Amino acid sequence: MIGRRAIFLIGLLIGFAAVTFWPAQAHASSCESSVFNPITKVRWSCIFPITIGGVRVGPHDPLGSALDSQTASKPLCACRKGVTFWFGVKVSFWSPNRMVDVVTEPGCMMALGADILPTHGKLQGSQSSISDGTNTRKMFAQMHYYISPVWKMLDLFTDLPCLEDDGFDVALITEVLPTWQSATLGAIIQPEAILFGNPAAGLACMGDSAAAAAGKVVDPLFWCMGSWGATYPIAGDIHFDDSVEAWAGLAARGVFMMGRLGALTISSSDGCSFIPQPIWTKSRYKLQMMEPVKGGQCVNVGRPGALWSSAKHAPGKDNAQFMLFEKTICCAGVAVP
Repeated sequence: MIGRRAIFLIGLLIGFAAVTFWPAQAHASSCESSVFNPITKVRWSCIFPITIGGVRVGPHDPLGSALDSQTASKPLCACRKGVTFWFGVKVSFWSPNRMVDVVTEPGCMMALGADILPTHGKLQGSQSSISDGTNTRKMFAQMHYYISPVWKMLDLFTDLPCLEDDGFDVALITEVLPTWQSATLGAIIQPEAILFGNPAAGLACMGDSAAAAAGKVVDPLFWCMGSWGATYPIAGDIHFDDSVEAWAGLAARGVFMMGRLGALTISSSDGCSFIPQPIWTKSRYKLQMMEPVKGGQCVNVGRPGALWSSAKHAPGKDNAQFMLFEKTICCAGVAVP
């Protein structure tokens, strides 16, 4: 928690200078949202399948099937944390732990239902055509990343030792990060981006895109986001044909950026602890759109928009909000004195 706040405060100081001197852009949209309501906005069917001691409950999901198989083959577990020791059965499920805003209106905190950072026309989102004969466009938007442990907010399953105990928090807003506003600045602090900005790395993403269409992801291709584009450069610009797909791409890129900042963790395979993720494991995440239109399903990273984005872009609504579901593995048991 201290690390996240340090990153946020440092970025905030830098960002105020960026807001002051950055050239103004055309006003793109207005901030329209309401305070986050987990009961009505979350698609609760996305927590399935649940595996308890090797027994699967709910529909089969190809995403994370390897983790479910591992849980089924090793249903019993034992953990130790300090002087505390417990043993029990492994439980795995999809947990709604994070939210991501992708907004064209700077400072529009959709989870809070308020505009907290008036920029007077600066840092605005935009859309532009690319004159290279490909008929593609480029979108720019800001991203907000929230710590939002829904189970804790609803006071459910609080006795499970592997659920995060953090409260609601704003972990990052990109308006304060000059590197999000410029891919060139981003390359300075993320020099490995040069390694993946070449045709060979781009061709490797074709396999990830095909897998994403089948509901799977290829974790070793961490620089790819299937049909949503690439994780690099870590900035607010993204090429797109489908606006909803572009929103999802920027949301996923925000998750990847949190890992590069050292603020991303996942539950360990034994269900005993959380481990840091400087490079994300894409199969551990899926996204559900909450705004401007509530999505009817959760989608794996990179899933083609043609399979899920229809009728999700309400006219005049250019700000989007996503719930991020994380694959959680938990050793649920009884502590031994």
